[in-house]
Amino acid sequence: MGLFIPKDFIEFAEKVAGKYNCQVQDISFKTEHKSNILRVTIDGEDTSLDVCSKVSRDLSKWLDAHEDEIKCKSYNFEVSSPGPEKKLKTEEDFKKCINKLLYFETKTKASDGRKRYKGKVMSCENGIVHIYTKEESAEFDIVISDIAKARIEYEF
Repeated sequence: MGLFIPKDFIEFAEKVAGKYNCQVQDISFKTEHKSNILRVTIDGEDTSLDVCSKVSRDLSKWLDAHEDEIKCKSYNFEVSSPGPEKKLKTEEDFKKCINKLLYFETKTKASDGRKRYKGKVMSCENGIVHIYTKEESAEFDIVISDIAKARIEYEF
């Protein structure tokens, strides 16, 4: 029997995340390294440790009150943010990254044979991400449907 996530929990998690100006990105309940883990991943403007802790406390109360609905005797519960390796896929994801430095790999080569870009997002609209690369002092338009991989680059 697989691990079961009650529909009521999913709905409650979405409400709790919204209370902290976040969205539920993913809820998974699976076995990892011989342990059952119920993991809720939230995303939003602020997904700090403090916000994750608040969401965790609120969701833990629901889990405690509904433990008979979780068909698993023993599991660990985690609330986390996507972190630095968050995958960017949708136009909305890229709009949230305006003025941030991103790394891109495209599915197809540009006319100059290039498939990799690292640049600051200047704008995003109509399925196109417009970036500026500091190293080359150049601007590029990248079609979202042609992006194989994109992630935020952190400068230290």
